[in-house]
Amino acid sequence: MKKIVVKRFLAQLNLLPLVEQLNFYRQKFKNKESNNAFKKNNPDVKLPPDFYIYETFQLNYEKFYTNGIPTAEWLVNHVSEFKKLENSRILDWGCGTGRILRHLPTIAGNTNEYFGCDYNPKYVKWCSENLHNIDFKLNQVTPPLSYENDEFDLIYGISIFTHLSLEQHYSWFEELYRILKPNGILFLTTHGNAHQFKLTEKESQQYNNGELIVHDFKKEGNRLFSSYQPEAFMEEIAQQYKLEILKHIPGEITNGKPQQDVWLFKK
Repeated sequence: MKKIVVKRFLAQLNLLPLVEQLNFYRQKFKNKESNNAFKKNNPDVKLPPDFYIYETFQLNYEKFYTNGIPTAEWLVNHVSEFKKLENSRILDWGCGTGRILRHLPTIAGNTNEYFGCDYNPKYVKWCSENLHNIDFKLNQVTPPLSYENDEFDLIYGISIFTHLSLEQHYSWFEELYRILKPNGILFLTTHGNAHQFKLTEKESQQYNNGELIVHDFKKEGNRLFSSYQPEAFMEEIAQQYKLEILKHIPGEITNGKPQQDVWLFKK
């Protein structure tokens, strides 16, 4: 039986929150020893509360902190193919607890200005109080953002559209286009073909026809709200908002885990 069928059944019984709590405590117990060791060996590393880490990544302190470094390097390497990140204004759209953004000043350089925004007030508060020299702002699940037109050289959203509805895909593409500078780059990751196994047969047919598929098991923006973006859908929406596709890297299944598609657009 596909996980999607089980999730739908649990959602109908309103049991998904309980499953989430149980999974949180399972991870907390499983990683207790390694997490305590990390804190002891890295007393200066600031970590968000455990549930924040669980909600946005996985409850493993070392992976949460150290994995952000190669991810930031991966982001910068892709963008650097098309744009030199120097004296640039960079926005992490949907920054969460700053897992990637906290490392960017070291990796991309301190000549840039760094910004982060998120719809979760808990995350924004924690980031503002603990990650310095970065400007954090609270936004809503729906636009607008509190930024001026043509403000950013680079905007990136790692697994953000993967948790938004069809309507919000169009609303947010319009908003991100508004605040992106001419020739600025928009970097996004999505659920592409590597995630298609999560769909029912009917959904898979719709996906192959270029339709966005949405699993709305929880409120929009939550990680249990999942969207799946076929290539044709992304190409259509980019064309609608006059964004040039610089690069598309289809995700693969690595070590049994599906990777997200990578998209780079230019205004």
